[in-house]
Amino acid sequence: MTTLRRGRARRLMFFAGLLAAALSFPAATGAQQPPGPPDFAWPYGIVQADGANLDPAVQPVIALVNGKACGDGTTQVAAAGPGTPASDVGKTVYVVDVLADGSGPGQRPGCGAAGLPIRLWFPVARRFALQEPIFAPGGQRFDVDLGPVLPFRLTAPQAASDGVN
Repeated sequence: MTTLRRGRARRLMFFAGLLAAALSFPAATGAQQPPGPPDFAWPYGIVQADGANLDPAVQPVIALVNGKACGDGTTQVAAAGPGTPASDVGKTVYVVDVLADGSGPGQRPGCGAAGLPIRLWFPVARRFALQEPIFAPGGQRFDVDLGPVLPFRLTAPQAASDGVN
């Protein structure tokens, strides 16, 4: 390779490196900011009914804030593995995503705001959790026990016999 060709190749490599470096830095104007931390909450932990695992172990869980369904999740039996505490292995655990108040992505009007209690409903078991986690963005460990089974209530239509109807 001649000296002229080597010089040209070096200049091209220098400019290519300079271009790559310039493209790796966002421009000062119009640069997009990285997304901030999520504004939804995801409480998780052990869930037990009468001191035992749920039956069936896999079932839905619904998060209620101010009486409104603001998120859902599932239960499962925790398996041994990385990131699973030894005290959780073999127990029923839950995780539920609770949307924040708002109209943006990942939000729902009237849902979670800092400090509001989250009511957890387990429809298959027909039970509410006795403890209520408090809405705070991010994950929080919160073990719960389930309250009594809610009975089915059937009501037939009734008419008054006082002559008014």
